[in-house]
Amino acid sequence: MDLVQLQPYTSQHYRELAQLSLPKEQTHYTEMPEDSVECADGNPTRNPVTILADDVPIGMFVLQSGPVVSEYTPHKNALLLIAYMIDYSQQGKGYATESLKKLPCYVREHYPEIEYIVLAVNVNNYAAQHVYKKNGFYEKGERILGKKGWLIIFEMKVEKMFEE
Repeated sequence: MDLVQLQPYTSQHYRELAQLSLPKEQTHYTEMPEDSVECADGNPTRNPVTILADDVPIGMFVLQSGPVVSEYTPHKNALLLIAYMIDYSQQGKGYATESLKKLPCYVREHYPEIEYIVLAVNVNNYAAQHVYKKNGFYEKGERILGKKGWLIIFEMKVEKMFEE
């Protein structure tokens, strides 16, 4: 499924990303793209990434760096994956799986110093837990209390392509 690409967010993606939607039960667990873009504006620790299928934006997530990452992991070379979403009309087509499979390569290319990707999933968001586990994330066995309830911490080790 080479039609799925990850690209750093640009304003050219905004109009299409602003049209994406989720059912109410899913909006409880994530942030919509326009909110992600707004929060990232002027914040160099928040880096939005557009998920494209056949060059059309179908989703987004944010890679967060900085001090907040230490709330989720003791690893120094880590990024926090937040606000992951795929448009409701595009769910069930394998795009989440494919985008998460491409995530380690994206991180190696854009953040070569990063060794871990961490994220937190609401304990009641079973669909997200399943997708993350299926695509290389593993539970650390830790829980933290978030704004919307208890969260399970997941992480993935980013393997280096080659050692220099």
